[in-house]
Amino acid sequence: MSGTSVEELRPGDHACLTFSDSDERLDIVAAFVRDGLRAGQKVVCLTESLSPSALTEELARRGFEPATAAETGQLHIASAGEFFVPQGVFDPGSALGAVRTQIERAGRDGYQGLRVTSDMCWALRPVGGAAGLMAYESQLSRMLAQENATAVCQYDRQCFDTVTLATAAEAHGRTVAAITYHDDALLRICRQHVPTGVRVAGEIDYRAAEPLTRAMTEALALDDHIDVNLTRLVFLDTVAAGVVAQAAVGLTPAQRMTVRCQGMPYKILAALGLRDIPGVTLMAVEHGD
Repeated sequence: MSGTSVEELRPGDHACLTFSDSDERLDIVAAFVRDGLRAGQKVVCLTESLSPSALTEELARRGFEPATAAETGQLHIASAGEFFVPQGVFDPGSALGAVRTQIERAGRDGYQGLRVTSDMCWALRPVGGAAGLMAYESQLSRMLAQENATAVCQYDRQCFDTVTLATAAEAHGRTVAAITYHDDALLRICRQHVPTGVRVAGEIDYRAAEPLTRAMTEALALDDHIDVNLTRLVFLDTVAAGVVAQAAVGLTPAQRMTVRCQGMPYKILAALGLRDIPGVTLMAVEHGD
């Protein structure tokens, strides 16, 4: 199976997104939705851990207007449970038929294809037929390969067992994840898709200066507006803070940078003069904002 970033997904792809960070999961889902809307595709989001209204709010927080797309019919956000187990029992054939109906409807309505993303935590409910889930995933891969449609299935690592996660990965043609620069028990540095930039979570000091520099350098090379998301960062030393400041100094006149953080990281970056650098906005936020 090949790994890919969400922006590289194409019609016919069936991707497995396994995650442990809910913010990162929503970031990738938002990018998947955004790209589909921009391409003139019909987009269907099936949600379980969040209500449809809560997911709509999370998408709106990430820089586009899902409510407008929903009003036109291009975006449909609905309960995953109602889609997969409408009668309280999961039937793979019926679920595949429902996906095919969505593909045909998108074509009739003049859209440039269909995108579907599903929160698969509905399968953790005590419902009959859940044992057929992997058969559904395998058959969906074969069906999508012949259709103008793309699907991303979301599996929470904290809820599904390791055997199910491994089997799910095998049943998909691709895996999708954020580009990661560093990941261990204390620190995660990854590319943020929506808004574009870098996300740093945990605790960072001088020992992670190299991957942080690489992440910031790539963001500067790719984006006009770089969002540096430090809202989940609880410790930042002056060396790592200096990396962020140096990247800010390297902005071109056409670029902007927003740095979002809380507590001690905010105080250190403010003391380094980040607020005085042209094109930079330093924002103090509450945890989780």
